[in-house]
Amino acid sequence: MDILNLLAKKAQPLASTISADGQLLSLSASLSDQLGYAPEALLTQPIERIFSVESVRTLQSLFANPPADEHVQSLELTLIRHNGGLLHVVASGLLEWRRVQPARLHLLKIPLGTLGHRLREMQNANEVMSQMLQSAKVAYWCIEFAEAVDINNSPDEIVRQVFENDSHWRMCNRAMAEVYEMPSDVDFNHQPVRLYWPRSPANEEFVRRLIESGFSVDCALSVDRRHDGSPAYVENDVRATIINGQLLRMWGSIRDVSQELRMQHDAEQRIDALRRVFDAVPDAVLVIDEHLQPQWRNAAFEDTFGITHGAGIARLLLGSALPERTWHNLPLPDLNGRDRNFNVHCSRILIRDGVAWKVAVFRESQGVRHVEELHP
Repeated sequence: MDILNLLAKKAQPLASTISADGQLLSLSASLSDQLGYAPEALLTQPIERIFSVESVRTLQSLFANPPADEHVQSLELTLIRHNGGLLHVVASGLLEWRRVQPARLHLLKIPLGTLGHRLREMQNANEVMSQMLQSAKVAYWCIEFAEAVDINNSPDEIVRQVFENDSHWRMCNRAMAEVYEMPSDVDFNHQPVRLYWPRSPANEEFVRRLIESGFSVDCALSVDRRHDGSPAYVENDVRATIINGQLLRMWGSIRDVSQELRMQHDAEQRIDALRRVFDAVPDAVLVIDEHLQPQWRNAAFEDTFGITHGAGIARLLLGSALPERTWHNLPLPDLNGRDRNFNVHCSRILIRDGVAWKVAVFRESQGVRHVEELHP
């Protein structure tokens, strides 16, 4: 017996025919049985009786835009059983629209069975994860490479491929869009990757750090671009999917550190300005921390005592137990090791609770002076 006839006899196909005006024209006995209806009970009924809302839309769209060759393949549909349960199927068939009016759609359906159950479980898990990521306060992202990056190449070639191979955002959550100041009507996931993560020396260095760490790194700095074109300095925690030496995707979280870097830059500028101010002071100045170690000296100190003699001068001062806020005459070795008389003034400065540093000022003595109190 022909194998196809045998299959048709032993495994009755799930078949149906529907018309463009939304009527059920025929159902096979096996399909009626699967849905829990008596044979012919559904004839001339509207398709909404057995198809889900989404499936009805799919069928209506198919009738509105019929295939030129009338062939229909791999149509995912959901049918509704008499008891309310769902039957997930993949359907193929023929849409007759050239010779008959109204058009007719003939479909053969294959139940997804356990595959459908697994698919629904994956869809549910994906929906849960998507909801969690979208509501998270942490900015999460994922870049997927349509053209995989071959990490068996040299670092230079890997860097080139990372920036030049075809890639797209696989997922960016709302917190990510907020960091890049994305307008509410713009979908981040549909934007070009290079528009917000451009190739630059800083970002090439970022990729090199990823390469060195095996694409698993925390707090790696990259310089991205906000929607308005302004720079965004972000720290990235990055992981990747690599299969057989092919980089398929990178994902991670970011933290916007632009404001912190600006504050750090401003603080460095203020410190540099203070250094220039103290370097302009003609008296030598030495700052000693709570551990009795020199922390800073001005240009006049280096000119008088040298660069490496700060610790020795600090020990001499502490050994002399000079009173605070008074000038005191003290012989000290200069840059050449020759003793010279200096008027020395020490002040105690509170750095933070329980921590105080000392500021010593040295002025070469033009003669022996008596100890005198310094008034403000």
